[in-house]
Amino acid sequence: MSKVIQVLEAMAQEANVDIEQLLTIAEIDSTQAEAIVTKDITSLKKQLDICPDFVCALIPAEDDEPEKEEDKNEDDVQAIANA
Repeated sequence: MSKVIQVLEAMAQEANVDIEQLLTIAEIDSTQAEAIVTKDITSLKKQLDICPDFVCALIPAEDDEPEKEEDKNEDDVQAIANA
């Protein structure tokens, strides 16, 4: 897998690189080389056994007790006074 990553890195760094020659020099497997040449990302992912992206989300907890109306009014008055 590291050979494939090195080849992809070299391709990204040098626009004029001969891909076929680079794949031959790196001794990449023929099926992986074909996937790179044909830009078949799905096939290359399967061959390299790349895990899918994981997504994480945080959901804030809700307050157990509702805010008292008096506290809310005091906060509004303070905000207006500070403005």
